[in-house]
Amino acid sequence: MSYRLPSIVSTIYLVLVLLSMIPIFTGGDALSGVFAVMLTQPWVSLFDNLFGLSGNMATGLILIIIGALINAAIIYYVLRWLVNRVA
Repeated sequence: MSYRLPSIVSTIYLVLVLLSMIPIFTGGDALSGVFAVMLTQPWVSLFDNLFGLSGNMATGLILIIIGALINAAIIYYVLRWLVNRVA
């Protein structure tokens, strides 16, 4: 069970990001994507500042997806290292 922990936690994180993207499509508010942006920090802000891609919904969604994948990879590898270290 402990060896599956990194996969489980990374999957839960990605599901949370996907659920936080639902209000972007259903809400008409300007702050409807704030939860998705918060879950994918600091990568969304970094890429936005480096490349200046803000203002467009498609590029914003791409930044959120890239940030989520980077964070999920970090979560997976850190947890895998911790599980191997403890076990």
